[in-house]
This record gives sequence, structure tokens and C-alpha cells, in this order.
Amino acid sequence: MGHGKALTNQEYWWVIGLHDGGVSLREISWKTGPPRTCIRKAVTTERGPQVDSASEVARAGRRPALTEREVRQLVRAAATGEKIVAELKTDLGIKASVRTVQRVLKRVDHLVYTKMDRTLPLTAAHKAARISWAEEHILNPGIWKYTIFPDEKKFNLDGPDGFKYYWRDIRQPPQSYIRRQNGGGSVMVWGAFSAAEYMLPFAHANYGIDFVFQQDNASIHASRETTHFLQEMQVNTMIWSPRSPDCNPIENRWSARSPDCNPIENIWSATAARVYAHGRQYRTVDQLEAAILNAWASTEEAYLQ
Repeated sequence: MGHGKALTNQEYWWVIGLHDGGVSLREISWKTGPPRTCIRKAVTTERGPQVDSASEVARAGRRPALTEREVRQLVRAAATGEKIVAELKTDLGIKASVRTVQRVLKRVDHLVYTKMDRTLPLTAAHKAARISWAEEHILNPGIWKYTIFPDEKKFNLDGPDGFKYYWRDIRQPPQSYIRRQNGGGSVMVWGAFSAAEYMLPFAHANYGIDFVFQQDNASIHASRETTHFLQEMQVNTMIWSPRSPDCNPIENRWSARSPDCNPIENIWSATAARVYAHGRQYRTVDQLEAAILNAWASTEEAYLQ
């Protein structure tokens, strides 16, 4: 069957049958032989105007605010994380509004607008000191048996610092919590733990002057008065690299979100969880102090170990 010839009656209804069966005009042309123009004419005559690809579909409504090329440029520039949306819009010469640009970026699966992590400005010397410290203590794990871990923690009457999140049933009114000036007041607590019930007496009685007192480089810990007192009490302090995270486990007893790695961090985390369980808040400092002491006393020895 040559191109340009009219379809026979049998060919005509074969084409219509294939079209009604969902076969595209392109594929019908490939199966039957006649060009698509001939196939289209036959189908249009029998079934009305037809299209056989997305490119041939007439677009309805106004054209997109950003062209495909602008979207690609925008996504590529945004992925660097160096500029805000308003700057991206200006630099790329996008005429759409800032809000429209934000919506375009929000639809990109691999992009998310998030808070940038905070870090310390570490020099090569800081990094080398951290590695050296870690290697030294990995090779001498027995030192932790003779280490006392102290740190301080602030408790607010109105609850811990930071935002409160909860799963909300949008069919119900939103919940709220009381937030007074400066948290309504606070209690500053200093705590420590070791394998002993009483720190210094036990340490000197059992370890002599060989035990180690671990604390971070906070100004109150490294002050002249504190340093002088520890020297008088013959307390050896662990050398702590500058600009290093607090690795004290007591911190985790204070705050579940604490990034520090000191074992006392874990204790503070557990304590805070008990003090503020179920979103509890306190009216007076005495109530808060009692709750802290009760939470601290309820820590089991197995947890410390």
C-alpha cells in the first residue's frame, strides 16, 4: 500500500478500530503503513479532531510565571545554599514575585528550606588537638573509671528554653502554654556523678591524687578562683581542647537535645524529662526545686553505670 493513496474501506475501519482501542496515531501509522496525516484525516472524519502526543495538546490558561529554563537555573542556584529567594530572583532576572519563586522551590523534591547548623570556627590546630585528645583517651579507656563528671543546668519555671512542638488535631482548638517574662524565674543547679556517693572524700580516700575531674572550658570552670580551689584540693583536671564540645555525660541528664557528649549530659536529659513531663510548669521556685531534687533522686544506679 503506497503513501498518498486513499485508504480502502477495510483499511479505513482498521484504523478507526485501532484508534478506538487506545492506540496512538503514531503507532497506527507504524502498524498500518499510511502516514500520520492520512491516519489523522480518517480519524478526524469519523471521530472529530484528535491529538497523539502531549506536545500537540493545546495549553489552556495563562502561561507559567517561570519558563522551564528559569526553573532549572533557579533550582541550580538555590541548591548552593548561598542566597535567599529575593537575591536569587534579582540575580536571575526573574519577573515573578518572591512568593511565586518560593512556591516553585518548595515543589522541588530534593530542596528543603531549613535552619543552618551552627558550628565553631575551627582552625587546623583545633582539629589536630581534638584528634590527639580522642586518640589518647581511646588508648587509655581505664581513665574513665577514675573520672568525676560535673556540670551545671538552668531550669525555668515555665519550662525548658526553645520552642514547644506537639501533634495537633486540626479539628480541635490549638493548645498553648504560659510564657512569663524571662521564663517566670529559674533555678541554676550544679551536679556531678562518679562511682562514689561523695565526690572529693571518696576520691581522695580511694584514688589518692590520681583521679581526674572532667569539665569543659566554660569561663566559670576555667576562672582563676576555680582553678586555685581545685589545685588546693589536689584535684587533677582533664585537659580540654579549645573550642571542643562538652563531652560531659551529665548534660544529657539535663537536656534531651543537648549536642554535648559528657556522660552527665545524659543525666541532665533524664532529669529535665521528669521535671517537665506532660508539659508541666511551676508557679514558684520552691516547687521547681522540689521537682528537680525528686527527679535527681529517682535516677537509678544502673542508668549511671
